[in-house]
Amino acid sequence: MYKNDYELIYLYRTTKSEEVISIIFQKYKPLILKNIYKFYIPSKDHDDFFQESLMTLLDCIHTFDESKNKTFTKYFELVLYRKFITLKDKSSKYVLIEKPELIKESYTPNYEVTNIDNLYLSPLEKHIYTMYFEDKLTIDTIALNLNKTQKSIKNAVYRIKVKLK
Repeated sequence: MYKNDYELIYLYRTTKSEEVISIIFQKYKPLILKNIYKFYIPSKDHDDFFQESLMTLLDCIHTFDESKNKTFTKYFELVLYRKFITLKDKSSKYVLIEKPELIKESYTPNYEVTNIDNLYLSPLEKHIYTMYFEDKLTIDTIALNLNKTQKSIKNAVYRIKVKLK
């Protein structure tokens, strides 16, 4: 069995042997897993990052230059570290929207009342009821129109929903 990285790299470059590449993969698997855990990768992405790491290892085997006086392990670790940084940067660009008001076609339950006078709403609540439930305006727009804070509008909408039940 080969222990030296330089021997393994030389053998793979000359023979392209499956056996040699599997030895290299097994040798560097702990280093790859260590880096995956070091970067706090979510468990759903472990396989993707592992596959990317193996492809990076293959690239490193082809691009490694012995004349630079660096070990292959350090070279691979540096390249892998930089690869993980770019992968994490790319994956964090997709964020779920937490405010449903930002989605144009958000679901709003349909509260229909035949007679609004039976609800005992304050004048502000009646005005907000008309704007929110009938005119389908957003909370931000209502707050701007009435010169109130978003919190007071949300509280009024909550009180109206409770009274509608």
